[in-house]
Amino acid sequence: MKKKSVFRLAVLWAFATMFALPVAVTAARSLFFEGRPGLRQYWELFVTNFTYSYYFWNSVFYASAITAVSIALSLPLAFLFAKVGFPGRDGLLFVFILVMLLPFQATLLSNYIRLRDFNMLNTPLALTVPMMFSPFAVFLLRQFMKTIPNDLIDYTFLETSSVIKTFRYAVLPQIKPALVSLAVLIFCDSWSMVDQALIFSMENEKILPLSVILSELPGNVRSAGGTAYMLPILLLFAAFRETLEESMEAYKL
Repeated sequence: MKKKSVFRLAVLWAFATMFALPVAVTAARSLFFEGRPGLRQYWELFVTNFTYSYYFWNSVFYASAITAVSIALSLPLAFLFAKVGFPGRDGLLFVFILVMLLPFQATLLSNYIRLRDFNMLNTPLALTVPMMFSPFAVFLLRQFMKTIPNDLIDYTFLETSSVIKTFRYAVLPQIKPALVSLAVLIFCDSWSMVDQALIFSMENEKILPLSVILSELPGNVRSAGGTAYMLPILLLFAAFRETLEESMEAYKL
């Protein structure tokens, strides 16, 4: 048993090192500019050239908007699938799961046609609206809501006589770990969008996210750009690590 534990630990450390090494190397290289140590790369990136900051805030806006709206839309749908019985519910849920399994390329053409028909191509809406409707978010929140006792919801509704208050006091506190985990996952996914930006906004470079223009940075500041690009995700993980672990361990996600 001990040998198996040591072997598993060694495998985990090997994978962790494999993923962490490129991050550490990029961060270390960002502390050198033309062979000299210092923070000159960051000075050139944020002070001398304002282009990086402009696209950085583009990404912040897109990821924040997508995260907020996606959760707001997913909450009532998840509650509907988890606690409200209606004809065809299981079949509709199956369709949701099926859509969740489809890759981005499978829905690319239909999304492009809809955005074109609504004159949303090459606008910020083209980068945000398609990602705001997340079947994965609905499915994840539904799994958490199913664990809430129906008696608790019924009792709260009798006391408040308000659906909104019932949702606020009986549902939201019970799914707080799920909401935090989901927000982090959606933000990370939105932060790293590339294909959507290249296809839906190829004619308007001003609205591109940071993830697309990283490769166009000058070579002498590219390491600093990559490090600054990774920083928000690393900070999110560090801030909500315990909540992420709690939700994944409790529900085997």
